[in-house]
Amino acid sequence: MRTCLTESGSFVSIPDSTGDDFAQGFYRVRGYRRNTRVLKEGGRTNRMMRAILVALLLLTVGVAASTPSRRTTPAPAVLTGSAAPGAFFDYVLVIVMENHNICDLLASCGGTATYLSGLAGSYGVATKEMYCHVNPSLPNYLCLTSGSDFGCTADPGPNSTTCTKTAWGATNIVDRLEAAGLTWKGYMEDMPSSCYATDSGNYVVHHNPFMYYSDIASDATRCARDVPAGPSIGSDATLLADLGSASTASNFMWLTPNKCNDMHSCSIHQGDTYMSGLVPKILDSTLFKTTRAALFVTYDEGYDQPVYTVWAGSLAKTGYLSSFGYDHFSFLSTVEANWNLASLTPNDRDAPNMAEFFMGQRSRGDSTPPTAPFPLGIVLGIAIPVAAVAIVAFLLLRRRKGTKGSPAKPGPSEPGSAKSPTRGDEGADEDEWEL
Repeated sequence: MRTCLTESGSFVSIPDSTGDDFAQGFYRVRGYRRNTRVLKEGGRTNRMMRAILVALLLLTVGVAASTPSRRTTPAPAVLTGSAAPGAFFDYVLVIVMENHNICDLLASCGGTATYLSGLAGSYGVATKEMYCHVNPSLPNYLCLTSGSDFGCTADPGPNSTTCTKTAWGATNIVDRLEAAGLTWKGYMEDMPSSCYATDSGNYVVHHNPFMYYSDIASDATRCARDVPAGPSIGSDATLLADLGSASTASNFMWLTPNKCNDMHSCSIHQGDTYMSGLVPKILDSTLFKTTRAALFVTYDEGYDQPVYTVWAGSLAKTGYLSSFGYDHFSFLSTVEANWNLASLTPNDRDAPNMAEFFMGQRSRGDSTPPTAPFPLGIVLGIAIPVAAVAIVAFLLLRRRKGTKGSPAKPGPSEPGSAKSPTRGDEGADEDEWEL
C-alpha cells in the first residue's frame, strides 16, 4: 500500500490483486484508519470497472473485424464493334425505384433484396450516389430530367404550386434529345392512358416527371411518347415489345413501375421479385443483345444515406464498384456527355459523369464497399455513449455509508467525553469516490 499526503488529507492507493495499478481507488482520509471491509469493497469495484473496460475493448475489436475489405476492380474488357454516335451507349433505359437506402437492399451490408444484390455484383454499382439531397419523391424526379428540384419539398400535381409552376416552363432532357435528333419514350405502369396527369390506382403522377413540363404535357406529339408500360395492371409488355427491335426502341427510355412494384407501397421482397422477372427479359432482348444499349437502375430518394444505383448491360463493366461521390445530376451529366448535349443547369454541368462504369473508361479509383448504418451503426452509436455515461455516473455518484470508526480519544478538558466534530470533520465516517 502506498500513502501520499496532500493538502486535503492522506490519499491511499490500493493496488489490485495482481499488484499493478490498472484500476485504483482513492479514498480521502480524515484522521482515521480504514477498516478491511472498505478494502474489499474497493477491490470488487475495481474488478467491475475492469470488466466494463474489457467488454468495451472487445466490442471495438469486433466492429473493426466486421468492416468489409476493399473490393478489387477487375480489368475492363476491350470494347469491340463499329463506332456509334454515343460515347458510352446508343440506347439507355432508366428504371426508377422508390424510397430505400442502398443498405436496405444490398446483402453485403445487411440488405434483403437478393436479386438486386446479385445484379449489383454482376455489373457496376455506385455506392455513394446521394440522389438529389432532397426529399420527397417529386424533386428527385425533376432533378433527373431537368437538372433542378425547383424548390419543391412536397409532391404536388403538375403546374399547381409555385415550384411546379416554375418547372412547367423549364427546359428539360427531352428538349435536348429532340434538338440532337434523338428519340425518347416514357413507359408508366398502370397509367390509364398516354400523358395521364392525375393519380389512378397504383399510378401516381408525381412519379411521371414528363407531366411536369408544359412543352411535353401540352404537346400532342410528345404526349404520344409518354405511354402505359403495358395493356394491364403491372404489365410491361409494351416496353418489352419495343425492345424487340432497334426500329421500335428509342435512344432514351424511361420506366416508372407502379407504386407497389417500385417498393413505394409494397415490400422490398415484392419489388425484388418484380425486378427478378423484368430485368433478365430486358437484358435478353434483341436491343440489348445486338446494339450498344445500357440499363440504369436507381432509386428516387434515400434517407441521409446513398441510394442503390447500378449500370448494367453488355457495355457496363462487370463486378465493378465505385464509391466516388455521385448524385442524380450525375446521371444527366452522363447522358449529356454521351451525346454531346448542352447542360440544362449548373447542377448537371458541374456534376461528375459516370463514364467509369463503361468498358474502356478510366476508373476514378474509389472502390470502398458500403457499410451498414443499421443495425450495427445505430446500436454502437447508442451503446457506447450510454456505457460511458454509466461509468462516469457510477464513479461520481456512488457513496457508501461506512461503519463508524473507533471511538474518538477523550478530550483533555472533559475526560471520558467524545470530541465534538468540527465542520471540516463532518462526514468523515463516509467513504467517498473522488476524481
